Amino acid sequence: MSFLNQKKWINLVSDVGFQILFFFLIISSVFYLVNLQGFFGEFYFLTDLAANDFQIMEILKGSLGYGAYSRFQFNHPGPIYFYFLAFAEKVFVFFESEYSRYVLLTYVLNVICLGVSLYQITKTYQSFLSGFLLFVSFLFVTYSLGFTFFFETWTPYVMVCPFLLYVISVIQVIEKQWNFLPIFFLLGSLIFQLNIMGAVPFGIGILFLLYHLYQFQKKGDFPDQKKFKLHLGISVLVLVVVWLPVLYDFLVHFPGNISKVIGYLLKGGGSKKPFEVIGFLNTTFVQMFHFPYALGFYLVIVLVPYWKKLHLDSFSKNLRNFTSLYTFITLLTLFRMKGPIVPHLFWHFFAVIALQMFLLIRSMPWKHIPIKWNLGFVAFVTLLSVVMVLSFGKVPGKERNLYVKEIVSLVQGLDENFVLHWEMNERDFSQGNLVLGVASRLNRNGKKVCFQEPWLFLVPKPYHCSESDTRNATLLLFESSETRFPNLEMVKNEVHYQDTKIKVIKP
Repeated sequence: MSFLNQKKWINLVSDVGFQILFFFLIISSVFYLVNLQGFFGEFYFLTDLAANDFQIMEILKGSLGYGAYSRFQFNHPGPIYFYFLAFAEKVFVFFESEYSRYVLLTYVLNVICLGVSLYQITKTYQSFLSGFLLFVSFLFVTYSLGFTFFFETWTPYVMVCPFLLYVISVIQVIEKQWNFLPIFFLLGSLIFQLNIMGAVPFGIGILFLLYHLYQFQKKGDFPDQKKFKLHLGISVLVLVVVWLPVLYDFLVHFPGNISKVIGYLLKGGGSKKPFEVIGFLNTTFVQMFHFPYALGFYLVIVLVPYWKKLHLDSFSKNLRNFTSLYTFITLLTLFRMKGPIVPHLFWHFFAVIALQMFLLIRSMPWKHIPIKWNLGFVAFVTLLSVVMVLSFGKVPGKERNLYVKEIVSLVQGLDENFVLHWEMNERDFSQGNLVLGVASRLNRNGKKVCFQEPWLFLVPKPYHCSESDTRNATLLLFESSETRFPNLEMVKNEVHYQDTKIKVIKP
């Protein structure tokens, strides 16, 4: 090796950005490999994942896709994530099941978002330790989810890692790193499309940026305007591409699904007591604290960075201000939310709390702690982390739901067209989980399936039963049985499985 090449190599391994990427790529690769074997073989969908499968199948057929269904009788704003999953299904064919292909893409998305976040924090503070502290803070607050969430394709879980990078991209733009502007709009759109309540963080981010851009203009402190306009143009292109299916649906099927979404957002609704709102903190801190200690701990990590003696740098101040503003507005929003709190807005809070904890730790006196760790320390931390992942990193296997395949095999030869139904009553309501799974697999097997009221909001319009369907298709009526069946079998015109009885009613 020549002297120049040797010097370049030394400079590379001494770079803190290279160090954190080396650490994170090793850890994330080992974590995936430890769990890889669990993704081979067959998997079958139930519940929300089965409902999502209808959207993906429509996209694969070349039809317009929508976001996941909502209990409020519309679909969440957009289908971008489902387009990604449809792409994964066609590309990652080395996995037998569609689910495992989706898992790989979702894990790659999470790794990219988390890895870029660690890299940016490390480069900003020029400290491997800073990136490592953010990593530890993030794992701490997401511990209550179980680390299976890195592999989960359920859309609330999918928001967690992208939101971390989303917040960092907001601060980078405020720091006049204009190349993060398209990233901000891409991730903001993804979060918004995954869940209607993503409108809150996306809206807060836009208002925060507009305020600072106005301040730049007002003070005459707006450098690199040419570069800003370039990345603003790229951002507009990103928005058009990401929201094109939504715009198309709005114009062609006016008023379309998005009109229902906007109507819901403008309508508001619920009224919650302070204890209900503040109590959600227990979900994050339950592994260490319970209410009211969780509230006290959270107040500490929010308020301490405002202590003037800490002398925070510009990036830290902007990060502190944005996360505080986000917390305040979100709490106000929660007071007026309909339904349960956690499934809607709390998924965004994991990243916010992780960044607030990081900022608190980063603000402490570090005079006697090496901020710039050398390669030996990096190698030691990486090796220790690998040992930890190998020892404790195997997550519980995903339920394969193989009985769905067996049920489908019993009924699919009876007809080409099926109506699947269950009653909305206390006894039979839970049967919907299995109904969606069976319907999803019948659909993938080439059968025509449809649903009746009141369940039409669960699936796209092509799966809504017409009068002809109800007259000419075989009805599969799912009911709960008072006695538990020991075996899965068809007895006369009924399929028996555990506490489920499926009546087969020919046209």
